[in-house]
Amino acid sequence: MEQILHNIQEVLGVPAFLINQCTFLPGYIREALISSVNFIPWLYILYYGIELLERYFLTHIQLFIKLIKRLGPLFGVAISVIPECGYQVMASTFYSRKMFTRGTLLAFYISCSDDALPLLFMDFSKALVIIPIIIIKIIAGLVVAYTVDLVFLFKRQITEDVNAINVDLNEPACCHHRICTMDNVPYWWMHPLTHTFNMFMFTFLCLAFFNCVILGFGSVENLASFLLIDSPYQVIAAAALGIIPNCVVSVFLALAYVKGIISFPSLIAGLTTVTGLGLSALLKRNKNNSNDNTLITIILLISGILTGLFVYYNMQIVEMIQEYFK
Repeated sequence: MEQILHNIQEVLGVPAFLINQCTFLPGYIREALISSVNFIPWLYILYYGIELLERYFLTHIQLFIKLIKRLGPLFGVAISVIPECGYQVMASTFYSRKMFTRGTLLAFYISCSDDALPLLFMDFSKALVIIPIIIIKIIAGLVVAYTVDLVFLFKRQITEDVNAINVDLNEPACCHHRICTMDNVPYWWMHPLTHTFNMFMFTFLCLAFFNCVILGFGSVENLASFLLIDSPYQVIAAAALGIIPNCVVSVFLALAYVKGIISFPSLIAGLTTVTGLGLSALLKRNKNNSNDNTLITIILLISGILTGLFVYYNMQIVEMIQEYFK
């Protein structure tokens, strides 16, 4: 076993060795490239597994609808902890077809972390926060979902218009792939490969950017101090950043936390409002109801700020969760 582990370490060390030979590249670029390349195999395995699960539900739409109908927000927060924004896009599509409540949609959104969680493993000392992140976001998602449904008394009937749903889901989504290719078996490994490549590029560019800025400020501490890492204002700013409908935002937040530039409460606030392409899909498919879209966006932003500030003033809860799972 030791020999096998040694061989694996040698293989994984090859990219770093080759990259370090490229002395014409600045040191901060080489460091970002090494960190990004080493993550490629694990990202592909993760995204391949997610692809299979997502396509199972897409080929069993009735089951997906049945689970939403019976469990509502409970199903939303459970499925959305998977690090991918496909389920938020699906939820936005279903909501635009008046298939479930506003609260259930918010449950999908709030518990979503998009692609952030895998990137926390770049620093194992900070990877332990994944469990508190999931727990806090699930609780926040359920509280907001049931509160919204209670306050607005907004009930929607399940229409189960599967044909209409399939038309929506065949529009370009994450990585510009189309669900209509789901019967094409080779595409099952092509989309995860495309997703992995995109994540590699996002990660590399973000790390290179952070390394360059840190170099300019002289140290991580100086940059973190400049960005008000110990202030609740950073929490509010992170929540506002997370609301931007783009997959790069979650990568940016996760790597900023890994590099020590933002605090854990800020990470929570940003990841609470992050929806990947979910909010973008809602704005596109529910465009005839702009007031509803605005209300959902405002509730999501407020939820992110309040969740982040709650964690900011109660960090002992996070420490207790981490101690319990150690």
